Formats: sequence, C-alpha cells, structure tokens
Amino acid sequence: MVKTYSLENIARKLNISIKDLNKAFKKKIIREDEFKNIRYLLFKKNFKNIEKGTVVILNEQLDIIRGYPKTYRALTLYPTIKEHFIDKVVIEEKLNGYNIRVAKIDDEILALTRSGYVCPFTTKKVKKYLKLEILDEYEHYMLCGEMIGKNNPYVPFYYEEAENDVENLAFFIFDIKERENNRSLPIKDRLKLCENYNLPHVRPIDIVDKDKAHEVIKDIIIELNNKRREGVVLKDPDMSVEPLKYTTHFINCQDLKEAFYFLFDLGLDFMFSRVIREGFMSYEFGECLEDREIRAIDIGKSILFPMVEAIEKVAKGERITEDFELIFDSENDFSEFLDFMRKMKMIIKIKNIERKEDRLKVLIGKVYNKTSDKIKAYLEGALWE
Repeated sequence: MVKTYSLENIARKLNISIKDLNKAFKKKIIREDEFKNIRYLLFKKNFKNIEKGTVVILNEQLDIIRGYPKTYRALTLYPTIKEHFIDKVVIEEKLNGYNIRVAKIDDEILALTRSGYVCPFTTKKVKKYLKLEILDEYEHYMLCGEMIGKNNPYVPFYYEEAENDVENLAFFIFDIKERENNRSLPIKDRLKLCENYNLPHVRPIDIVDKDKAHEVIKDIIIELNNKRREGVVLKDPDMSVEPLKYTTHFINCQDLKEAFYFLFDLGLDFMFSRVIREGFMSYEFGECLEDREIRAIDIGKSILFPMVEAIEKVAKGERITEDFELIFDSENDFSEFLDFMRKMKMIIKIKNIERKEDRLKVLIGKVYNKTSDKIKAYLEGALWE
C-alpha cells in the first residue's frame, strides 16, 4: 500500500529519519489500514517522538492525526500537584468512556479510537450527534473527547447526561488540539470555541491555586465517589504542562469487578494498580480504622464476588462474555461494525437482534475464551501451574 508514496516524505513529515521509519516498519510498529477509500498508516506503539495511535493519511498532503498522549496518574494529591503544576490548577471531571479523536480529512469526518483505528460505529455516531462546522473553519484541529453511555461497544457505563430519544450515548470534548503537532488550545480558548459552535464539552469544576488544590480535590473526589462517578483530570489553564488524573474509590472497585469477572484475561493487569491506588488514597485521606475496614471489604467484594459468578456460569456450561447493546441506524451500519470487530480480531457472539422501524437494537457478547477455558479446565481437575 505505502509503496506508491515516498517514504522520505513520510519521514520528513513525522520529523524522523528514513532509517527510523524503516525500523518501525521492520518491527511492525506501523500498520497499514484503510477506511472506505482513505488509506493510512498507524503507529501501534510509541516510537521516537511519535505517540501510539498516530495516523498518517496516505493522501497527497500526508495529513497527520497525532495520537492522544498518555495521561499520567497522581497517586498522592500532595505534594504531587504542587510539584507538577506552575500556578493555577483547573479541575475537570473525568468521564468513564472511551477516548476518541475527531478530525476532518479530505472532506471526510473520521473518529479514531485511542489505538488509532477509524471506528465506523463511532464515526457514524459522531456525525449524527455533533454539529461539526468547527472543522470546516479549523480543519487543522482535532476534537478530543470521551464517548460515554451504556450503548457503546468499549466501555458501557450508564450516564444520565448521555440519554437521548434513541440510546444512552454522548460525546463530550475535553481537549482541542492541533492535529499535526498535538499542541492543545488553552482551556479558555477551548471553552469559547465549544460554546460558539454549540459542542458538548467538559466544563471546569473549579480553578484553584496549586498550593491548596489537594484539599479542594479531596472534597470533590468524595462528592464524585458518592455520586458513583469516575474522578478528575487536573490541567494547567494554558495546557503548558501535561494533565494528571485521579480516580474515585468507586471506579477502582468497578474496574476490579470487571477484571475479576474476566479473571484470566484481565485480572492480573487490573488488580495491582487499583489496589495500590486504594492504599495511597486511604493514607492520604487520613482514614480511621473503621473507614479503612470498609474500604478493604469493598475491595474484597469487588474481587471475590464477580470471580465466583464467573465460575458458577462456566460450571453451568456457559461461556464468559462482556455484553453490550448497540443501536444501529441500518443493516449496513451493523455489517460495517461486524467487519471492524473481525479486523480487530475480537471474538463476538450476536445474542439478540430487535428490528424496530428503521433501527436495529443488537445485544453483542465479547467472548473471553481464556477465562472460560481455564475455569472449565480447573473445574475438571486441572492443576495450577
């Protein structure tokens, strides 16, 4: 695919050497892909100065959509915030969904997942729910945000504000970047543009001095936890330093519940980091022994209960699946999404299809074979290695 294009020009556009570009191809860090008639290269990992998820469109201009940088986590609010930020700290809510970037290339709107793939489901929903005139005037920008709601194929989680007449799904912008250099707009400029173009966006909860931010954020985290929300993202007003994130006890336990339902697929990867977060939070929030015991019980239930549920299901002869219900506007949209899932090498099972008027409501199960097979083997007497 790429042979019709100059590797020298691609390397120059990415500001890397032709030697490094060839090395990335050789190590299979770069993948060639296509969406409709748009051909592109994507970086599957961070490489040199290039973020994972970066896409090079194989058009005449070699347009680039940079990958969204990793947001680092604060394990302690103090002194981390004081050491990291310059002066003021903008506190925004962190939403529990999946990260996407929306860009306009050759008059085509594309919605990219964090890993850099153009997702047909997300692209259709973005075009349906967002007024994207902003990208007519500012084609060099990309809209970075979170797709949230129960009816999404990656992180199904109910949000009241994602409710509409058809489904529980919405997109909220939390960053606007220049897509070729990843430079973020200052927050006040992002907010102004979102207001001017009537775009749904994440609004600041508060803006505080860095010296007292940790105390303010503690109160916000407690409130968000009581509301069963995910957490906060902390930003510099001018986006001069990288943002930080901090999550609630509730979402840490939710992550553990999901991980230990799919215990042999996700358990180890999820457990250590979440338990570490809980330990530092318990310490920093100055919990008494009674509160700490409640936290410990929550963590234990989040691990044990879903694990036993999974074992019971396999014992009954069932397979372990992560189920999500999606709404499609046509059979063709559904077919495109299935093709995309196959391309992602995801094993899925169609559990139910309801056709109503011109829409399809489809219950899809993502199959976790490793968890199902290992549980079955141990129930049949296999030995732990």
